[in-house]
Amino acid sequence: MKLEFDKNERVKNKEQTLVIEAKNHMEQYIKEGYQSIEQIDFSREYNIDPTGGVEVSGYLNNDRNKKFSGIYDPTNKKIGVAVVDAEEK
Repeated sequence: MKLEFDKNERVKNKEQTLVIEAKNHMEQYIKEGYQSIEQIDFSREYNIDPTGGVEVSGYLNNDRNKKFSGIYDPTNKKIGVAVVDAEEK
């Protein structure tokens, strides 16, 4: 039982590391590509698709109506697809 627990913990830790990496890249992507970004809030939910892409989402500038969502590609270390409710630079 302990072996299974340890394996699950390793998987969980790796997953959390990926999500943090995805959030960091998404934050950089938004700040570099969009105007008037003062605050970025991420939701707690995330999704890791079968190919390994990590989808993160949230809202901007403390306005829950200004949403964003993006899929981080850990192989290429970049945001592949994103929708951001803000004006591009």
